[in-house]
Amino acid sequence: MSVVTSSNNQGIHHVSMNRPKQLNALNLELLNGLNEAVDQARQDSSVRCIVLSGNGGHFMAGGDIGYFHGLSDLDDGSKSEKYSALITGVHQLVEKLASLPVPVIASVRGAAAGFGVSLVAGSDLAVASNNSFYTSAYNLLGTSPDGGSTYYLPRSVGAKKAMEIALLTKRYSSEEALDMGLINLLVEDSDLENETARVAGTIANLARTAVANTKVLIRQSFDNTLNSQLKCEMDHFLECALTQDFTEGVTAFMEKRKPRFDR
Repeated sequence: MSVVTSSNNQGIHHVSMNRPKQLNALNLELLNGLNEAVDQARQDSSVRCIVLSGNGGHFMAGGDIGYFHGLSDLDDGSKSEKYSALITGVHQLVEKLASLPVPVIASVRGAAAGFGVSLVAGSDLAVASNNSFYTSAYNLLGTSPDGGSTYYLPRSVGAKKAMEIALLTKRYSSEEALDMGLINLLVEDSDLENETARVAGTIANLARTAVANTKVLIRQSFDNTLNSQLKCEMDHFLECALTQDFTEGVTAFMEKRKPRFDR
Protein backbone atom coordinates (compact mmCIF):
# COMPACT_ATOMS: atom_id res chain seq x y z
CA MET A 1 0.00 0.00 0.00
CA SER A 2 1.34 3.41 -0.98
CA VAL A 3 -0.41 5.10 1.96
CA VAL A 4 -0.89 3.67 5.44
CA THR A 5 -3.48 5.20 7.79
CA SER A 6 -4.31 4.66 11.43
CA SER A 7 -6.20 6.46 14.21
CA ASN A 8 -5.97 6.38 17.99
CA ASN A 9 -8.58 6.98 20.67
CA GLN A 10 -7.61 10.65 20.93
CA GLY A 11 -8.78 11.28 17.39
CA ILE A 12 -5.27 11.63 15.99
CA HIS A 13 -5.32 10.32 12.42
CA HIS A 14 -1.96 9.27 10.97
CA VAL A 15 -1.44 9.35 7.20
CA SER A 16 1.91 7.85 6.24
CA MET A 17 3.35 7.89 2.74
CA ASN A 18 4.70 4.40 2.10
CA ARG A 19 7.20 4.24 -0.75
CA PRO A 20 10.34 4.16 1.40
CA LYS A 21 12.61 2.65 -1.28
CA GLN A 22 11.74 5.62 -3.52
CA LEU A 23 12.06 8.10 -0.63
CA ASN A 24 8.26 8.44 -0.85
CA ALA A 25 8.54 10.13 -4.24
CA LEU A 26 5.11 10.98 -5.62
CA ASN A 27 3.55 8.81 -8.30
CA LEU A 28 -0.10 8.34 -9.27
CA GLU A 29 -0.66 5.51 -6.81
CA LEU A 30 0.67 7.53 -3.87
CA LEU A 31 -1.25 10.62 -4.98
CA ASN A 32 -4.51 8.68 -5.23
CA GLY A 33 -3.86 7.09 -1.85
CA LEU A 34 -3.31 10.49 -0.22
CA ASN A 35 -6.49 11.90 -1.73
CA GLU A 36 -8.49 8.89 -0.55
CA ALA A 37 -6.99 9.08 2.96
CA VAL A 38 -7.91 12.76 3.30
CA ASP A 39 -11.43 12.09 1.99
CA GLN A 40 -11.90 9.36 4.59
CA ALA A 41 -10.60 11.58 7.39
CA ARG A 42 -13.01 14.35 6.42
CA GLN A 43 -15.96 11.97 6.74
CA ASP A 44 -14.87 10.69 10.18
CA SER A 45 -16.26 12.94 12.90
CA SER A 46 -13.91 11.41 15.48
CA VAL A 47 -10.80 12.83 13.76
CA ARG A 48 -9.36 15.82 15.67
CA CYS A 49 -6.12 16.31 13.72
CA ILE A 50 -4.08 14.67 10.98
CA VAL A 51 -0.40 13.77 11.19
CA LEU A 52 1.24 13.50 7.75
CA SER A 53 4.55 11.65 7.60
CA GLY A 54 6.73 9.47 5.40
CA ASN A 55 7.65 5.88 6.20
CA GLY A 56 11.34 5.06 6.22
CA GLY A 57 13.98 7.72 6.62
CA HIS A 58 12.43 10.45 4.49
CA PHE A 59 9.32 12.61 4.26
CA MET A 60 8.98 13.03 0.48
CA ALA A 61 11.63 13.45 -2.21
CA GLY A 62 9.32 15.25 -4.65
CA GLY A 63 7.88 13.76 -7.82
CA ASP A 64 8.86 10.36 -9.19
CA ILE A 65 11.45 11.24 -11.83
CA GLY A 66 11.19 7.75 -13.29
CA TYR A 67 7.53 8.42 -14.07
CA PHE A 68 8.43 11.70 -15.75
CA HIS A 69 11.14 9.99 -17.78
CA GLY A 70 8.67 7.36 -18.95
CA LEU A 71 6.57 10.08 -20.57
CA SER A 72 9.48 11.55 -22.55
CA ASP A 73 8.68 9.82 -25.83
CA LEU A 74 5.00 10.77 -25.90
CA ASP A 75 3.75 13.45 -28.27
CA ASP A 76 3.09 16.87 -26.79
CA GLY A 77 -0.67 16.35 -26.59
CA SER A 78 -0.41 13.06 -24.73
CA LYS A 79 2.33 14.38 -22.51
CA SER A 80 0.29 17.45 -21.60
CA GLU A 81 -2.72 15.26 -20.81
CA LYS A 82 -0.69 13.04 -18.45
CA TYR A 83 0.93 15.94 -16.66
CA SER A 84 -2.36 17.82 -16.37
CA ALA A 85 -4.01 14.80 -14.74
CA LEU A 86 -1.13 14.47 -12.26
CA ILE A 87 -1.05 18.14 -11.30
CA THR A 88 -4.84 18.29 -11.05
CA GLY A 89 -4.69 15.47 -8.51
CA VAL A 90 -1.87 17.20 -6.64
CA HIS A 91 -3.82 20.44 -6.44
CA GLN A 92 -6.97 18.65 -5.36
CA LEU A 93 -4.97 17.21 -2.46
CA VAL A 94 -3.58 20.65 -1.55
CA GLU A 95 -7.07 22.16 -1.52
CA LYS A 96 -8.50 19.27 0.51
CA LEU A 97 -5.80 19.62 3.18
CA ALA A 98 -6.40 23.37 3.39
CA SER A 99 -10.17 23.02 3.70
CA LEU A 100 -10.16 20.25 6.30
CA PRO A 101 -11.86 21.36 9.53
CA VAL A 102 -8.95 19.89 11.52
CA PRO A 103 -5.27 20.91 11.58
CA VAL A 104 -2.69 19.03 9.53
CA ILE A 105 0.66 18.42 11.23
CA ALA A 106 3.63 17.53 9.03
CA SER A 107 6.07 15.23 10.85
CA VAL A 108 9.29 15.50 8.88
CA ARG A 109 12.52 13.56 8.81
CA GLY A 110 15.06 13.26 6.03
CA ALA A 111 14.32 14.76 2.64
CA ALA A 112 11.49 17.15 1.93
CA ALA A 113 12.05 18.06 -1.71
CA GLY A 114 9.86 19.43 -4.48
CA PHE A 115 6.24 18.68 -3.57
CA GLY A 116 7.52 17.59 -0.16
CA VAL A 117 8.44 21.22 0.54
CA SER A 118 4.97 22.25 -0.67
CA LEU A 119 3.35 19.84 1.79
CA VAL A 120 5.45 21.13 4.70
CA ALA A 121 4.76 24.77 3.80
CA GLY A 122 1.05 24.08 3.35
CA SER A 123 0.61 22.17 6.60
CA ASP A 124 -0.88 23.96 9.59
CA LEU A 125 2.05 22.98 11.81
CA ALA A 126 5.34 21.21 11.16
CA VAL A 127 7.45 19.20 13.61
CA ALA A 128 10.83 18.19 12.20
CA SER A 129 13.81 16.01 12.99
CA ASN A 130 17.24 17.60 13.12
CA ASN A 131 18.22 15.32 10.23
CA SER A 132 15.59 16.81 7.92
CA PHE A 133 16.53 18.95 4.93
CA TYR A 134 14.60 20.95 2.37
CA THR A 135 15.07 21.81 -1.29
CA SER A 136 12.70 23.04 -3.97
CA ALA A 137 14.59 21.46 -6.91
CA TYR A 138 11.91 22.23 -9.53
CA ASN A 139 14.21 24.49 -11.53
CA LEU A 140 16.88 21.78 -11.64
CA LEU A 141 14.36 19.76 -13.68
CA GLY A 142 13.59 22.71 -15.93
CA THR A 143 10.13 23.40 -14.55
CA SER A 144 8.42 25.93 -12.31
CA PRO A 145 7.01 24.92 -8.90
CA ASP A 146 3.56 23.43 -8.27
CA GLY A 147 1.69 21.94 -5.33
CA GLY A 148 0.94 25.31 -3.78
CA SER A 149 4.53 26.19 -2.92
CA THR A 150 4.33 29.56 -4.70
CA TYR A 151 1.29 30.33 -2.52
CA TYR A 152 2.48 29.02 0.83
CA LEU A 153 6.21 29.80 0.77
CA PRO A 154 5.81 33.60 0.45
CA ARG A 155 3.32 33.49 3.31
CA SER A 156 5.65 31.37 5.46
CA VAL A 157 9.07 32.86 4.73
CA GLY A 158 8.46 36.09 2.78
CA ALA A 159 8.55 36.82 -0.95
CA LYS A 160 12.32 37.28 -1.34
CA LYS A 161 13.17 34.15 0.63
CA ALA A 162 10.57 32.20 -1.37
CA MET A 163 12.22 33.40 -4.58
CA GLU A 164 15.59 32.30 -3.23
CA ILE A 165 14.26 28.85 -2.34
CA ALA A 166 12.67 28.45 -5.77
CA LEU A 167 15.52 29.78 -7.92
CA LEU A 168 18.80 29.09 -6.14
CA THR A 169 17.93 25.39 -5.59
CA LYS A 170 19.82 25.36 -2.30
CA ARG A 171 19.56 22.55 0.20
CA TYR A 172 18.41 23.99 3.54
CA SER A 173 19.17 22.37 6.87
CA SER A 174 16.60 21.79 9.58
CA GLU A 175 18.04 24.73 11.55
CA GLU A 176 17.66 27.02 8.53
CA ALA A 177 14.09 25.80 7.99
CA LEU A 178 13.28 26.67 11.60
CA ASP A 179 14.90 30.09 11.35
CA MET A 180 12.99 31.00 8.18
CA GLY A 181 9.63 29.86 9.61
CA LEU A 182 9.08 26.83 7.38
CA ILE A 183 8.79 24.53 10.40
CA ASN A 184 7.55 25.14 13.96
CA LEU A 185 9.51 22.73 16.12
CA LEU A 186 12.90 21.06 15.73
CA VAL A 187 13.76 17.96 17.76
CA GLU A 188 16.30 15.16 17.91
CA ASP A 189 15.43 12.46 15.40
CA SER A 190 14.77 9.95 18.17
CA ASP A 191 12.19 12.33 19.67
CA LEU A 192 10.24 13.06 16.48
CA GLU A 193 7.35 10.67 17.03
CA ASN A 194 6.96 11.60 20.71
CA GLU A 195 7.03 15.35 20.06
CA THR A 196 4.62 15.01 17.14
CA ALA A 197 2.29 13.00 19.38
CA ARG A 198 2.53 15.67 22.09
CA VAL A 199 1.58 18.45 19.66
CA ALA A 200 -1.21 16.38 18.11
CA GLY A 201 -2.51 15.42 21.53
CA THR A 202 -2.66 19.06 22.62
CA ILE A 203 -4.80 19.89 19.58
CA ALA A 204 -6.94 16.77 19.93
CA ASN A 205 -7.95 17.83 23.44
CA LEU A 206 -9.18 21.27 22.37
CA ALA A 207 -12.76 22.20 21.46
CA ARG A 208 -13.51 20.96 17.94
CA THR A 209 -15.47 24.01 16.70
CA ALA A 210 -12.91 26.41 18.14
CA VAL A 211 -10.04 24.62 16.39
CA ALA A 212 -11.89 24.48 13.06
CA ASN A 213 -12.79 28.16 13.26
CA THR A 214 -9.22 29.12 14.18
CA LYS A 215 -7.88 27.33 11.12
CA VAL A 216 -10.41 29.07 8.86
CA LEU A 217 -9.67 32.51 10.32
CA ILE A 218 -5.90 32.28 10.03
CA ARG A 219 -5.93 30.80 6.54
CA GLN A 220 -8.34 33.39 5.12
CA SER A 221 -6.69 36.37 6.81
CA PHE A 222 -4.20 36.94 3.98
CA ASP A 223 -7.01 37.58 1.54
CA ASN A 224 -9.17 39.77 3.80
CA THR A 225 -9.15 43.42 4.73
CA LEU A 226 -8.89 44.19 8.44
CA ASN A 227 -12.55 45.15 8.50
CA SER A 228 -13.74 41.95 6.86
CA GLN A 229 -11.44 39.84 9.05
CA LEU A 230 -12.83 41.46 12.20
CA LYS A 231 -16.35 40.64 10.99
CA CYS A 232 -15.31 37.02 10.43
CA GLU A 233 -13.77 36.87 13.90
CA MET A 234 -17.05 38.02 15.43
CA ASP A 235 -19.07 35.47 13.43
CA HIS A 236 -16.79 32.61 14.39
CA PHE A 237 -16.58 33.66 18.04
CA LEU A 238 -20.37 33.77 18.28
CA GLU A 239 -20.59 30.30 16.75
CA CYS A 240 -18.19 29.00 19.39
CA ALA A 241 -19.93 30.86 22.22
CA LEU A 242 -23.14 28.93 21.58
CA THR A 243 -21.47 25.53 21.99
CA GLN A 244 -21.40 23.35 25.07
CA ASP A 245 -17.60 23.37 24.81
CA PHE A 246 -17.53 27.12 25.44
CA THR A 247 -19.74 26.69 28.51
CA GLU A 248 -17.42 23.95 29.72
CA GLY A 249 -14.32 26.08 29.08
CA VAL A 250 -15.69 29.03 31.04
CA THR A 251 -16.90 26.78 33.87
CA ALA A 252 -13.55 24.97 34.07
CA PHE A 253 -11.71 28.30 34.25
CA MET A 254 -13.89 29.47 37.11
CA GLU A 255 -13.45 26.13 38.90
CA LYS A 256 -9.67 26.20 38.34
CA ARG A 257 -9.55 22.85 36.54
CA LYS A 258 -8.74 21.61 33.06
CA PRO A 259 -11.70 21.72 30.64
CA ARG A 260 -13.20 18.45 29.44
CA PHE A 261 -14.38 19.23 25.96
CA ASP A 262 -16.91 17.12 24.08
CA ARG A 263 -15.40 14.05 22.45
